[in-house]
Amino acid sequence: MNDGERTNYVYEFTYSSAPGLREIFQCKYVSPIEALNRFKKILSLTEAPFDFKILVSDETMGEESSFQVKGGSIAEMFAKFKVFLETSTGCIFDEIVDEIPESGFNETKLESMSNYDKMQVIIYASFKHGKFSSLDVAEIYEDSFNENLPKSTASTYLARMWDNGKGHLERYGNRSGYTYRLKTEVKEVLRETERAEELLAAIQMRVRE
Repeated sequence: MNDGERTNYVYEFTYSSAPGLREIFQCKYVSPIEALNRFKKILSLTEAPFDFKILVSDETMGEESSFQVKGGSIAEMFAKFKVFLETSTGCIFDEIVDEIPESGFNETKLESMSNYDKMQVIIYASFKHGKFSSLDVAEIYEDSFNENLPKSTASTYLARMWDNGKGHLERYGNRSGYTYRLKTEVKEVLRETERAEELLAAIQMRVRE
């Protein structure tokens, strides 16, 4: 099965990232391979998950399969989920699925992300439609990470992403006030927006704890 192929599966992951703290992540209509990769990205933000439950629904057949594990390391949880997906969907994973695909920004733990990495997540996840300025980016950055991002720094990072027209952004205006737009007609940009939306949602849960 192609990892970009649309399916009828709905996946819901419920897990505890700390005592008494339950988190839920859901994705729809992606392949089991893509679901596994997305689940690994979420787990990468959790230092010590205590237990988790997976529910896989096939909307066409009206069937559901669930699996629950209490305790274990992230690696153990991931390995068990992989086996569960194989048995519940019939998908056979290649070894490469254990690797998280490369993207235009760092998808490792929040603590290891640079300000530039974080700003890219904000842009891909928050500005799929319309134009935006460095001030717009700085405001959402502060709301999302509880950190200050100077407007001048945001402007520098935006210019880097624009890269004289070769990057993922289009630029309008002049030095007195630039605005930008994501090149959402480019497939690579669309892939980045999907990944960024998931990552930002997970990051915001961690930041607001």
